[in-house]
Amino acid sequence: MNIFDETTDFKFKDTAVTLGKFDGIHIGHKKLISRILEAGKQYGYETILFSFDTSKMTGIKSITTKNERNLICEQCEIDNIIHYPVNSETMSMEPEEFIENILVGKLDARLVVTGDDFRFGKNRRGDIEMLRRYSEIYGYELSIEKSVKVDNIRASSTNIKEYLKNGDVENASKMLGYQYFIIGEVEKGQQIGRTINTRTANLIPNENKIVPVNGVYKTAIYVNEKKYKSITNIGLCPTVRNSEEITIETHIFDFEENIYGRTVKVEFEKFIRKEKKFNNIDELKSQIALDILSANL
Repeated sequence: MNIFDETTDFKFKDTAVTLGKFDGIHIGHKKLISRILEAGKQYGYETILFSFDTSKMTGIKSITTKNERNLICEQCEIDNIIHYPVNSETMSMEPEEFIENILVGKLDARLVVTGDDFRFGKNRRGDIEMLRRYSEIYGYELSIEKSVKVDNIRASSTNIKEYLKNGDVENASKMLGYQYFIIGEVEKGQQIGRTINTRTANLIPNENKIVPVNGVYKTAIYVNEKKYKSITNIGLCPTVRNSEEITIETHIFDFEENIYGRTVKVEFEKFIRKEKKFNNIDELKSQIALDILSANL
């Protein structure tokens, strides 16, 4: 898969393109991707996922980082992913100019696939009706895919983020179509876990990555692509630390390896409980034992 990151230096011939923010690449996005992959196989088009990542400009954290999106797209067997630069220059581009110069001029789109709420260009003036009008001028096929619902709720990045803010990783994962995950490097912490016989891997996530609400979660962790059962605490660890810094600490079941400096993937399966401050270490140890039991059920 070819990756074009923050560049306008690309030129294609005969493509099937899907347009959007693609934060999370949820089940609605997968529907768009399936459409371009079908066209790619049927007509020999080169497939392109064209992503407008606005997180830098807005400061709003994302469900997936660029690297995570690349990984998902590679697994989907997309030919190319374009992380289009979102800045004052590109944001001021009129939607007609985007269609003429980028969609047609640089991408040579034969098929354009979007969701029914897609908007683009200066002041978000471009919409699916404009794409439809210009398809008659430039000859590309336009496919508008309806939104997908889970339990009567629209699958959207906004709703997924709301679930994560409430610790509802199960419903977030339903909308994503895969377990919500965090990829990061294991750092050396204060090693407090050793003192309570519960060693943890302290994870450093990407600074732009949204993290679920503080609490204890049933998780699975992948170390060297091997899956292990685990529990993960997100929060301040108020019983043993006096800090304002939120940490992500994963206790891996039946695991003794030293993995400092390694990159691991933690999948969130279920919310167990909220984080709380205990009166003493013994109370904390007892609760951790219950958490481990709950995660093993």
